[in-house]
Amino acid sequence: MKFNPFRPGKIVAPGMFAGRWKHIVDLKKILNQTKHGNAQHFALIGERGIGKSSLLMLFQSLATGGVKLDTDEDPDFSFLVVNMDLEPNTSYVEIVRRAGASLKRAADELQPKKAKAKKVLSFLSKWEVLGVKFDQTQGNVTPQELLDQLIDSVTETLAVLREDVEGIVFLIDEADKPPATSHLGEFCKLFTERLTKRNCHQVCFGLAGLPGLITKLRDSHESSPRIFDVMTLEPLLGEDAAHVVKRGMDEANKKNTAQTKITPAATELIVDQAEGYPHFIQQFAFCAFEANSDDTIDFEDVQRGMPDAIQQLGNSYFNDLYFDRIASEDYRAVLRTMAEHGDAWMTKETLRASSVSETQLKNAIATLKQRNIIVVPDGQKGVYRLPTKAFAVWLKSLTKAGK
Repeated sequence: MKFNPFRPGKIVAPGMFAGRWKHIVDLKKILNQTKHGNAQHFALIGERGIGKSSLLMLFQSLATGGVKLDTDEDPDFSFLVVNMDLEPNTSYVEIVRRAGASLKRAADELQPKKAKAKKVLSFLSKWEVLGVKFDQTQGNVTPQELLDQLIDSVTETLAVLREDVEGIVFLIDEADKPPATSHLGEFCKLFTERLTKRNCHQVCFGLAGLPGLITKLRDSHESSPRIFDVMTLEPLLGEDAAHVVKRGMDEANKKNTAQTKITPAATELIVDQAEGYPHFIQQFAFCAFEANSDDTIDFEDVQRGMPDAIQQLGNSYFNDLYFDRIASEDYRAVLRTMAEHGDAWMTKETLRASSVSETQLKNAIATLKQRNIIVVPDGQKGVYRLPTKAFAVWLKSLTKAGK
């Protein structure tokens, strides 16, 4: 009954975070710039499971002064953090309403700690906590009037709390959920511009989403992506990936009476199989920890846990692409061949290595394209790739486990 420290499919707490040091330094600079009146904004872009939500959570802890990662000279920040949740059907008006409601909720949470926060409630009371309904005494307001009300609320909040907070941070995770017609890009552009015109320079916007987020922002407002410092999260390098495993083992040995060791070969196998994807590292390490019975996780423990890890990753991310949408084993053979090339572009000639007949290869390409399992570039024929490198990594792990 040992505590298993690894968290597959979950946000990693700041105390367990590993890697991404360059991004962390850049995010601290953004906070410092905003603190001193030169507001900057950022967007974290990457595949599912790459660690966007975990990095956003770490940024929140940095912004509130809840965690320090550097020396004593590293500045303590004291921002009011406003978390917003958006859904696929969120409209432009709903984005504004949720921003106001989330601002009120953040001020409410600050209230027990800061006496002055009580004053904020007098002008934030118009925003209902759920952000569903605007104060009916205001009558039928237009979206622009509602945006002006939000900007008034932000500027007044900063004025009241200027001795207690250094600024306000708005964070939106999974910002790619709403379609371009929700006009998130337009909202961000207009909101930041109007704050600047009000001489309010201590408000930062942070978004996180899949690679399509930037396109959606641009479709909403052509120049909206320009206001963001775009940070693309790639798979972790080997040393950082190994550090994730080490942090987990250290956490386990703090909480468990019986200490657990892990051999270098076991760590190396986890890192090699995961190819830098944090959710893979967490899943492989979790299952290896569960497979162990002698307080030393070795190469064989990782191997024993691998089939369950691959199955769990498939259930969470990939089964729809590999099993549910296709029934032909020949089509899967084509996908496995593509996986050997990661997410690189390849031609039909390369795919002939899958050893299926020419007719089946032709049918496979047509079907996989039609069902959005493989990607084709606009305006170019005869070139294909898998949708994500993570899918390729999982396919390779699945193939190795089968062998």
